Amino acid sequence: MQVSRDASNQLAIDPSATERLSSLARSNPKEAIRQVASQFEAILLNQMMTSMRSNGFDGEEDSSALGTYRGMLDQQMVNVMVQGGGTGLADMLARQIEGVARIDRTATPAASSGMLPLPALPATAAKAIRQYAEAAGTATVAPAPVAIPSERQAFVSTLLPHAGQAAERLGVAPELLVGHAALESGWGSRSIRHPDGRESYNLFGIKAGGAWRGESVATLTTEYVDGKARKQVESFRSYPSLQAAFDDYATLLESSSRYQQALNQGDNAQGFAVALQQGGYATDPAYARKLAGVAQSLLAR
Repeated sequence: MQVSRDASNQLAIDPSATERLSSLARSNPKEAIRQVASQFEAILLNQMMTSMRSNGFDGEEDSSALGTYRGMLDQQMVNVMVQGGGTGLADMLARQIEGVARIDRTATPAASSGMLPLPALPATAAKAIRQYAEAAGTATVAPAPVAIPSERQAFVSTLLPHAGQAAERLGVAPELLVGHAALESGWGSRSIRHPDGRESYNLFGIKAGGAWRGESVATLTTEYVDGKARKQVESFRSYPSLQAAFDDYATLLESSSRYQQALNQGDNAQGFAVALQQGGYATDPAYARKLAGVAQSLLAR
C-alpha cells in the first residue's frame, strides 16, 4: 500500500489530521480512501494492544500517568506498523471502497450487487481480526489453539478433574473455574500456606468471614480502595483438599444472591467474569477483564 510521505511521518496523536484528510479527499480521493483505510486498521490494532495491556495476570500496579504514556507509545508503534505495510487489512478495505465508489476505473468490473467481490483476506489480517474479536468477547470464528506453558498446563491438568462436579452445579464450563483459580493463585505460584508450611488449598481467595466454621490462615493480600491498591493482612479459609476447595466455591456462588448472574453461563467467560465482579467478588477494577482473559485462553487451548 502506497502512503504519502506526510502521512508516513505524522504522529499517532495529530489534531490537524482530519483537516488534512478532508483537503486530500477533494484533491485526491483515491489516496484519501487509502489513508482512511489505514486509520481503520490502526484503530483495530490499537484496540488489540489495549486489550493485551489490560490482561495483566500478575497484578501490575502501574500509575495512571505511566498508563497514559504507555498508551501514547502503543499508538505511535501501531502508526509506524501500519505505515510500514500493516496486516494487509487496510489495502483490502481501500480496494473495496474504491470499487463501491467507482474511483478506480481499472478495477475488476463490479458484480451485480454493485460491489467488488472481496479479495482473499491475508492470513495476518485474519489473525488480527480473530484476536480482536476474542479480546472483545464477540468471536464468531473458532479461536486458534493457545499454547500454554508446561508448568501452567500441569496446573490445569491437576485441577480440571476436581472442577467438573463444581462446574456442573454452577452451569459453567470447568475451564472457567480453573481460570478463576489460576488468576487468584497466580497459576499456583501464590498458594496460601499455614505458618508450618501446610497447604490451605484456597484456590479462589475466599476469605474466612464470621460465618466460617472451618480452619483459617492469615496472609498478606492486595485490596483496592477508591481505585488504589494497598497491601493488608486478611484471614482466608483453609481446606483439607482440592476437592473441598472446589465444593466450597460452588456452594458460595450457589447460595449467595450476589452471584446468581454468574450461574448457567456455560462457556461465556466474559459473562461469568463480569457477573462475579459486579457481585463484588474482588475489589480490583480490572478483575473481570483479567478473569475473562485467563478463562478464554483455557477454552481456546
